[in-house]
Amino acid sequence: MLSVHARRPDMTPTDRAKPLFESAVVGIGVLHLPAGDPEWRHDRTGYCWPAIGLPRLPYELRVDGSSPFVADRNTVFFTNVGMTYRRRSLTPQGLQNDWIDIRPEVLSEMLSHATGRRQEPTSRFPWAHGPSPTTPLLRIHALNATLLQGDLAEPLRVEETVLGVFRAIIEANVQARSTVPRRRPSPAQARYQQEAVEQVRRTMAMAPERSYTLSDLAAGVHMSPFHLCRVFKRHTGLPVHRYLERLRLRRALSGVLDTSNRMISIAAACGFCSEAHLSNAFLREFGCRPSWLRRNRRTAASPACI
Repeated sequence: MLSVHARRPDMTPTDRAKPLFESAVVGIGVLHLPAGDPEWRHDRTGYCWPAIGLPRLPYELRVDGSSPFVADRNTVFFTNVGMTYRRRSLTPQGLQNDWIDIRPEVLSEMLSHATGRRQEPTSRFPWAHGPSPTTPLLRIHALNATLLQGDLAEPLRVEETVLGVFRAIIEANVQARSTVPRRRPSPAQARYQQEAVEQVRRTMAMAPERSYTLSDLAAGVHMSPFHLCRVFKRHTGLPVHRYLERLRLRRALSGVLDTSNRMISIAAACGFCSEAHLSNAFLREFGCRPSWLRRNRRTAASPACI
């Protein structure tokens, strides 16, 4: 396994974090927290550098006492230095994340470029969570799979890849918020709608392989199907069926990159009716067939031009 360390004086990694690469600019790694671990009962505090988490298993997060939200495969969450958060397990497997952290001054430059507004060198993420764009997710997952195999040992290549992923995630989240309709519901309506959307997201994230109907999901949150469709897309940016398909595809991505399971087995485990169904949907989402990605994970991790 590759691990390049430029030691940071205030770095105190969480007990379950496994760094795969660290430099003076970025860090990357994986985090696994079993469902019964005592860590679930305690608040955590963001440390050292701002970080982005990309969940592989769904769980619930409450940041600085705000309303909880579901962290699933379609979501990225942002942690600032000193920010307090608490996690709640939703599955027997516990928690698994990819994570990236970045030097604060670099984050400031990226936010300034993405928003068009000058940021302080110690600027913080303005959001707790947001959408996870497809291409950066594929690239970081492929990079971690390659690092875990002990390959791709050139630090410059890793740094450039991670910076490109970080920038793309920030730009996607700025863009998502710039397209939100200006008309807002009342505070009570907003709270009710957010809780309903989180319940639907929780249901699908815990078992994306299951078959759902819009009527059943809507009945579970006491909404009409039409109203749920409108509210869900307003909050997530995606229709319900597209959100579910992305959960399935991102689960399949882990099966393709992290296991040697047959494609037909991955398809069945992720809710696809056949290997061809998985392959075609995978191609639409990630731009390549799953069999190609398994053979060429190093190519898939290559950075775009910055």
